Amino acid sequence: MTKHLKSALAFLAVAFAPGHADAERTGLGFVELVHAKPSVTGPVANELFLAPAGSGRARHRFSGAISIPEHAMLSEPARIEPQEIGGKKTQLFPGVELEFVSYNEYLVPLRRDVLVAADGDSYWQIQVSPGRTWSEEGDHGMSRAAFPFFLTSIIENETYNGVASFLYDDESVSELRYQVVQQLAPFMIRTRFVAAGQAPVAYRPYAIDDSQLVDEFRQELADRLPWRDWSELEHRYGADTLADFDSGIDPQLVVTSGLVIDGEVYVRSMDTPYGPYPFPREMRHGVWSVTKSAAAMLALMRLAQKYGDEVLDYRIRDYLEVDADHSGWDDVKFRHALSMATGIGTGPITEPNNIGDGDASNGTNEADFQAYMDWYLAPTLAEKLRHVFRTPRYPWGPGKVARYRDPDIFTLSAAMESLLKAREGPDADLWRMMQDEVYRPIGIHHISMTRTRESSGLGTPILAWGLYVSIDDIAKVAMLVQNGGMHEGVQLLSRAGVAEALYETDVRGLPTGESNVHGAKTYHLSLWQEPYVTSSGRQYAAPRMSGYGGNIVQLMPNGIVGFRLGSGGDRPLERMTVIADRIRPFDNHGRR
Repeated sequence: MTKHLKSALAFLAVAFAPGHADAERTGLGFVELVHAKPSVTGPVANELFLAPAGSGRARHRFSGAISIPEHAMLSEPARIEPQEIGGKKTQLFPGVELEFVSYNEYLVPLRRDVLVAADGDSYWQIQVSPGRTWSEEGDHGMSRAAFPFFLTSIIENETYNGVASFLYDDESVSELRYQVVQQLAPFMIRTRFVAAGQAPVAYRPYAIDDSQLVDEFRQELADRLPWRDWSELEHRYGADTLADFDSGIDPQLVVTSGLVIDGEVYVRSMDTPYGPYPFPREMRHGVWSVTKSAAAMLALMRLAQKYGDEVLDYRIRDYLEVDADHSGWDDVKFRHALSMATGIGTGPITEPNNIGDGDASNGTNEADFQAYMDWYLAPTLAEKLRHVFRTPRYPWGPGKVARYRDPDIFTLSAAMESLLKAREGPDADLWRMMQDEVYRPIGIHHISMTRTRESSGLGTPILAWGLYVSIDDIAKVAMLVQNGGMHEGVQLLSRAGVAEALYETDVRGLPTGESNVHGAKTYHLSLWQEPYVTSSGRQYAAPRMSGYGGNIVQLMPNGIVGFRLGSGGDRPLERMTVIADRIRPFDNHGRR
């Protein structure tokens, strides 16, 4: 008889002893978590995954790994469509081993990146973040733990945020109860769903040398930005001033939104259908094309800072083996790829220009869409580049017309990686360089990126999408850009490159064919430039990072940052800009 089974039987003996009660809990009590055949009908109130009033410190130290078996989730709708993608099943929770160590009241994961199950039929990957440990009187001497996680796929950038909980002692654990309660916009799975489940898990306790892990975690806590309640802004500036902040989008499609003012984060809500998310700071978001700015632009500006601003004018063909049957790539520079102006693509010529004509992902042309999906689903660097260089050229050449194409940004990523290896050796890794030299110095300790899937070694970071961030991460990246690439007196990004991207120089981007009430929009170096005219008649540029599904990071001319993360509904954000202007008038504080 295994130790886990012995413990389970002991749990049941105590649980069904006369007079047993689940203390004051209304759900997820001792009996429910140790019962061999739990009755899970769907998600419950999120607050049940938090320590209730009157709970105490954990009675045991957690140090080891839990193994979760691959199993079917209970979901609403009952079927997650499509049920299979690439032979993988969307209804299955991934089988994975998670390693944790407890520190004070925290449950700290050893691995903080996206985890891919080595074998199995599940479509999903998983990433876990720090949780909590505590004890309750009704748990018969055991300790209790909960942690946040999200599910995502191996090829996309959606996130399905959830929370899990279990009981433990020095030798054993109860079953794992979890629920998935919030999502950002998916691309291939069109169904918005929630899910829940409970599964037996195996516990492998072992001693973990956690000295470095704890030191890094302490620093992570120290680097957190101050969070303020939205009501403080309403009290300070008046509720009418902040009204309609999320105008233009169905409120039920907003996951979270808010403002960053002078390094402090004002979050409007992190609600879900089952109550506020229990671990708001740890909630992570797959922000789709915000990645182009928050990762690809920062990577190019970091290389420009390291090697000189001339990097922006390096040619793609000098760093990649281009085998296209045309000469369209001959003069394509790094800056052209970041500005969606390679002159490569299949969209028709229009007058005036429509930047979306080059976005084959929208499916308006069946042949173009199939070609895009062939590239999108190609797993390796070589296969993706082969599809890139099969694409025909436009007649106008690079730098003339903006056409939105994910492959342009990925091709830039491959070229930047090649440049880095040429300068620093074959073991250099573009994403590791970004973590070490940009993100960690600004206080982002864990940030994940989707890569190509290679048979050996790390793949190439996609950079067109694939970034997973917290609200703190978004704020820190935006503030770095707002500050011209400088952090605490250290120039991390090219000052000249960032200034150009923010329209602080005479260089301007290309027309998108879109406009707002203030004028025509442009696109340059991965940023959408939103014109804004104040009541005095002065015009400003408000650069925006934008991603599929309504993911927005607005860089205001007055230093304020607005953000909105959603699960559908790409809509204009003039109202957010108006509110920022009211709080801190652009005419007094803004750059033109």
